[in-house]
Amino acid sequence: MFTYDVAQPTDQMLLNEILNLDNGEPLDVDTFLRRDLVIVIQDRNELAGRYARNPNQPWLVCRICGGAVMLVLTQQRRFHFRHHPDEEGTRGCPISTKGAFSADQINRMKYNAAKESAAHLRLKGIIRDSLYADSACSEPEVEKVWRGMPIADRATWRKPDVQVYRKQQRFAFEVQLSTTFLTEIVGRREFYRVNGGAIVWVFEGFNPQENRTAEQDIFYLNNLNVFVVNERTLERSREAKRMALTCWYAVPHLKGRMIFNEWHEEEVFLDQLTVDTEQQLVYFYDYVTHRKELEETIAPARLRQEFHDFWLEHGTSEEPEADLAWSELRERMTLAMPQVSLPRSFHEGRFHGAVSIVLSARYGRPIGYRLPRLINVTNTAFDYYKAYLLPFGWTLEAFHQAESLASQDTKKTWEKRRKIIREALRSKDPAYRQDLKYNRLFAFLVPEIKEELAAERHW
Repeated sequence: MFTYDVAQPTDQMLLNEILNLDNGEPLDVDTFLRRDLVIVIQDRNELAGRYARNPNQPWLVCRICGGAVMLVLTQQRRFHFRHHPDEEGTRGCPISTKGAFSADQINRMKYNAAKESAAHLRLKGIIRDSLYADSACSEPEVEKVWRGMPIADRATWRKPDVQVYRKQQRFAFEVQLSTTFLTEIVGRREFYRVNGGAIVWVFEGFNPQENRTAEQDIFYLNNLNVFVVNERTLERSREAKRMALTCWYAVPHLKGRMIFNEWHEEEVFLDQLTVDTEQQLVYFYDYVTHRKELEETIAPARLRQEFHDFWLEHGTSEEPEADLAWSELRERMTLAMPQVSLPRSFHEGRFHGAVSIVLSARYGRPIGYRLPRLINVTNTAFDYYKAYLLPFGWTLEAFHQAESLASQDTKKTWEKRRKIIREALRSKDPAYRQDLKYNRLFAFLVPEIKEELAAERHW
């Protein structure tokens, strides 16, 4: 089951003047709210989390009044900014959405009311009995106060649904509720992080295509892992004498330049989970690491280095292994940079020579040629690749190859040819007219000359 969602802003936003305090620049709100839903949800939680950790150092603020803002997800599953409930109405901002109760107060009311529901009580009992069955766990405690270290004026205790020790790790199990209560989620995560605990949010059921806002706020922040308990998992716990859960987790896949999530369901045990108390992560599958690996395969810096490495290793090769390596590199380049056209064979036409002279200028030695020195490459460039002498020369200059070339140019051949080239360019000699076909590729391979390439000299 694959899912891919792009976040959307509300049609009308009262608060759209936002300042990013991390870089001191105004936020492009529309662009920020139209990214991959996974990223926007994670940023929504990060925004609330940073305020919870230190209200004096918020991430995003209202440009009008300077008050901290939060990102709200509506019932129609669209996003907008509003002032943080703790600061709404305190700064005299002309833009206000304050009602009789703040969103934080309303969510707390809903949260506390839902904790008394029959479904909640049933799931709490399943968690408790599953932990009783686990021989490695201490006796579970239900609705017992967890006292924390005093920190400023924040609450120093919580009352998780169920808590337990497994070896040296303390767990707090919380039943996921149907209401949206981001500030409560963030507050609990921060409490357990500070106090060395690990929070495990437990669901009654899960459907990747029909999840609610409160669910997204939890699992997008937990490495896209979702845990479910029911009578069936309780039976498994008793049989195995290990707490059993059903884990839904997303596996990222690259399709074109977009990352889609394929959801998997697997029966797991508590002792199989990775626990990171500092990041407040409890997970079976490491979604974030695998997603970063995919993103890096199409990241420009990594691709650039892979292209350079290919040419350094295979530029002079005619072996089948080189053709296979080129095919794989070309496929990744096509996905990440469709605007850069690459031939099926790296030996094709003038492509090989054009790339070789530019990369030789970049590294100060022959690349793609079986030649002894850089001065020999200048001869090849002058004799056969006049249409690419400009990017060749710009690269030589950008990487300060003049002194090295001068020491190799014992017969002053290159010095004389440079004068010929300059005169030909001034007189617009057609033989020296710049071929722009590979300019985008050159700008990618040698970003140090992209401004010169952008000028696109014609005559």
